[in-house]
Amino acid sequence: MSVCIAQAQTMPEDDLKSKGYDDLIALFEDNITDTLIATRIARVYIEKARADMDSTKMARGYQRLAFVSSKADAIKNLDTTIQLSKNSKHPNFPAIGYLFKSYYLYNVDKYEESLQNAITGYQYAKQKSNIDQQITALHQINGVNELWGDYEKALETELLTKELLFQNKNSELFTDNYIASLEGIGNCYVRLRKPDSALAYYKKGILESLKNEDSITYHAFVSKSGTALYVKGDYNAAIDSLQKAHAYKEYFINSYDTYYNFYMGSIFFQQGNNEKGALYFKKVDSIYERKQVLYPELPVVYDKLASFYRESENQEMQLAYMQKLVLVVKLIDVKRVYIKDKITEEYEIPKLLEEKDTLISGLKEKHDASQKKVWWIGGFLILSLLLLGYYVRRQKTFKKRFELLIAQREAPVEVTKPEPETAGASLDISEDIVAEILEHLAAFEAEKKFLSPKIKLTQLAKECNTNSTYLSKVINFKMGKNFSSYINELRVAYAFDELRDNPTFRKYTIKAVASECGFKSAESFSKAFYKMYGIYPSFYSKQLEQKRI
Repeated sequence: MSVCIAQAQTMPEDDLKSKGYDDLIALFEDNITDTLIATRIARVYIEKARADMDSTKMARGYQRLAFVSSKADAIKNLDTTIQLSKNSKHPNFPAIGYLFKSYYLYNVDKYEESLQNAITGYQYAKQKSNIDQQITALHQINGVNELWGDYEKALETELLTKELLFQNKNSELFTDNYIASLEGIGNCYVRLRKPDSALAYYKKGILESLKNEDSITYHAFVSKSGTALYVKGDYNAAIDSLQKAHAYKEYFINSYDTYYNFYMGSIFFQQGNNEKGALYFKKVDSIYERKQVLYPELPVVYDKLASFYRESENQEMQLAYMQKLVLVVKLIDVKRVYIKDKITEEYEIPKLLEEKDTLISGLKEKHDASQKKVWWIGGFLILSLLLLGYYVRRQKTFKKRFELLIAQREAPVEVTKPEPETAGASLDISEDIVAEILEHLAAFEAEKKFLSPKIKLTQLAKECNTNSTYLSKVINFKMGKNFSSYINELRVAYAFDELRDNPTFRKYTIKAVASECGFKSAESFSKAFYKMYGIYPSFYSKQLEQKRI
């Protein structure tokens, strides 16, 4: 990342406006965790597009603005995205606006509106043959159908969605959609009371999230496994899974509290602990009273609470919960009829199933354009020769770079020490504070604390006796890079020296070297190493071994 991008928070308005659209999007993505900065960039993007009278780019700007807005404002911004791009020829618009709006609405329990937007998004995506968006829309529609529709049909369409997904494996969205498929299919099997099948899909989700080092998704699948274990009758394991994931509840969707309390209460009732079961079910009731959001299991909750108070001979409470039972049953029946009719009439699941072979064959045609084997073989040979020539040239280039690096015996990245009298210049921070931060950074480097994979800006700021804003500014201004680049370059420089000087270290796999240096994956380590030295660590290590340095 350039110094200009790293200093987005202090960049003058005119400098932002002078940037191109792609640069602004890249700048937005780099600063998305800071909503104030990201909002400012998105608004500059929108104003630039408005000046150019480009409605599609304006729509893109409002879509980005939605990502860093409150839920209510996000939905309004997505409405603007949709309005601006209704007639756009861009393959992603206006479907992307409808799909994100559907997602936000689902997360605030507005299922009917979420369904309508997902259906409309699906129809636009289908018109433009956008397979990724069709699959995303299917997941949104299936999510509502799993909750309120025909569970058998929901499972059927979830399995179809997964089949379509695997015909489009090269998509950038494959992993996200695959996770959604595993969860959706598992949810259907839970509602169909087939816990072993549900657990099989949830287990795949757990393995996939571990592979991606995604702790939030991992715990979401652990929590879902608890629901399947309840249906299976393994109550202790169900409680363990539900409680293990409960610490991550703030990252889960709005309806999480309802389903967590429902399953915990159900388990205790099944175990004969009616008092504790009633406490959890009353939490479900209080959530409903506060939000007035229906949930399919509410009739079970009120029936159980009415029975609990009948056995307790509390007729007043028994009557109150019986009245609630009658009311929610009526409301739920209306909701189910609406959603089933909407899916049948507008989404046409039966028709979609009939079109399965057409959709799949359409995807396969992309990979089977030529039928002439001779052309394939000839093309393959030519390509092989070209790749061989490229490989040989690249190896020679790498060899030259390696020899130059060894001759220079490049040293690790060091903090540039400013002159005392200019330590705080242009930073709006006192010189003493800057000098103290730089001293702490020097100690941080000397003690090699950057090798910890858990090091974060906030943590390092505490060690430097400052705040994250000051630390970020000092690193940006004095090092000419952002915090992430600073840490990565220190780690790469350490790996460079350790591989050169320690023959034992060269016996490690690249994955092991990456881990030792604080990187989460071999891929991110290799990219960072190449960016800094122009060769890959695997090539560097092999050359060192051959030279016996």
